[in-house]
Amino acid sequence: MRIQLAVAMLALLCAVSAYGQRGDWYNDEGGFTFQGSGVEEDPYLINSVTALAYLAEQVNMWPGKSFEGESFLLTEDLDLGRHYWIPIGSEPHQPFRGALNGNGKVIRNLFIGSTEVDNVYAAAGLFGHLGNGAKIENLTLEGGLIVGGGREAISRTGCLAAYLLCSVSEGKDSIVIRNCHSRQMKIAGANTETAHTGGLVGEVYSFADGGGQAYVLMENCSNSSLVTASASNFPYTGGLVGKGHGHGYCDEESLSGTGRFVLRGCLNRGDVEGGDAAGTDAVSSTGGILGFGYGSGDGYGERQGSGAFIVEYCLNLGHVTGGDAVGNQAFSYTGGLLGYGDGYGYDGSGACMVQFSANRGDVKGGDTLHDTVAVVSTGGAIGFASGSASGSRTEGGSGYGIFRMRDCYSYASVMAKSGYLGGLAGTLSTVGMGRNHRISAMILDSYAAGSINRSDTVYEVITGGIVGRMQKSKEAAKGPQVGACLAALSYLNGKARRTFRIVGQVQGIGQPFTAILSRNYAYVKEGEWTNVKMIKNGHEWNGSMLSPPISRWNTKEKSWQWEENGRLPKLLNLPWQEDVPLP
Repeated sequence: MRIQLAVAMLALLCAVSAYGQRGDWYNDEGGFTFQGSGVEEDPYLINSVTALAYLAEQVNMWPGKSFEGESFLLTEDLDLGRHYWIPIGSEPHQPFRGALNGNGKVIRNLFIGSTEVDNVYAAAGLFGHLGNGAKIENLTLEGGLIVGGGREAISRTGCLAAYLLCSVSEGKDSIVIRNCHSRQMKIAGANTETAHTGGLVGEVYSFADGGGQAYVLMENCSNSSLVTASASNFPYTGGLVGKGHGHGYCDEESLSGTGRFVLRGCLNRGDVEGGDAAGTDAVSSTGGILGFGYGSGDGYGERQGSGAFIVEYCLNLGHVTGGDAVGNQAFSYTGGLLGYGDGYGYDGSGACMVQFSANRGDVKGGDTLHDTVAVVSTGGAIGFASGSASGSRTEGGSGYGIFRMRDCYSYASVMAKSGYLGGLAGTLSTVGMGRNHRISAMILDSYAAGSINRSDTVYEVITGGIVGRMQKSKEAAKGPQVGACLAALSYLNGKARRTFRIVGQVQGIGQPFTAILSRNYAYVKEGEWTNVKMIKNGHEWNGSMLSPPISRWNTKEKSWQWEENGRLPKLLNLPWQEDVPLP
């Protein structure tokens, strides 16, 4: 009887909440209809809060309307007045699949959840779920509060959309988010087992099998709001996106699929605070642009699924603070651009690419709380980077996995109390399994500037001007590589005999240093760097940037913008940069 009563009360609560949204803004008894016909040339008009609320009801009511192939145009700035908002597409099986052109307008005071209101939505945002064909562009969200919640194991929180899922079995399909912005808001992740929290989007999953091609693009978007996370087993937290995954699948009975997710030309100005990794084997991953990035491919025999995640022409200006690794054998990854990035192939091919991007916000790694089993990895650009693959499923099958960072820089104060600390990456790793795998993890043509400092003198911090730790698994066929990189730091400080100009520690490589480190230089200013042992790897350089030691920087694809003497280069086609002085 008590169970039946509880179910009835929950149903009543949901009904009251849903009716509250309708009752606040319009009387449905009058039979509200949109102006316009819904075609691209004559879109439905969102000219009032009433119309926006009606869109939410049409998508959310059973069986729901996805508006696939139909268009909407926002014609007025809207103020939601902090009324409790029910996300458009609040249920995963009823996503919005239409197109909304924000027309440069602003939606203010979006409100989902608080300490006073029980948020029952595991997908919290203006949109809860966006599906194949969805297109949202030219929209700004300002003010308001988004608090993740729900009673499910997984929650997704982002002010624009909680979850983007493009799933394709045949043909091609896509989701596009373009020229969308968040400012002066607070986005807070839920205290659930897994919590994906982003300034704009909680999670993106681009999946394809059966010969299909899935593509998700976020382009020219920005966040200027505070993003925070709660403690959980898997808090993935990013300035733009909490978690992003491009996945291509193939098995014995299906054709190869291609799934790709691209973040291009995006900017984060907001501070990002990661959640603690609180459970056994828990992982906290925090980044200024993306918390957790994954490109993976599954194959069968000679057929290969292909998945990729790409970050390009992105800039972070916000402060990034990682969560602590407080659980047994927990992990904390923190980076100015990405917390974690991996390209993984399982008889298929997976790639994670970061290129033409920069971090200029201070980065503070999490702590292990002095548990020697836990692992903390902190980098100016990425906390943990990996290329991994397995080729053991069938005879003749091969796995291909790659991580590549190229033409990037970090100009920031980077610090941590413990673990691995690097100017660009905390850890750079290759992991191979099975007999047929090809892997690579590379950082090329990039530099770290600013300062790197252990923030606690008691506990060991392994520090490198470019990478804190380079490691190769026992079965991996190839180790990671750092090439044509420059450490131009005003201050580099770590534990004695654990601090070096380019790489702090090398584990399990089994290869000559020349095979994994090539043409790397460190700018050394007398008396500024604290440990003479830093001369062990990387060539010393005291010269001018008018004649850089890495000559191909000035010619290769013309990626860099050169300034007067005494300045480090900036990236072409990347706005909002300031000069980068030599130390």
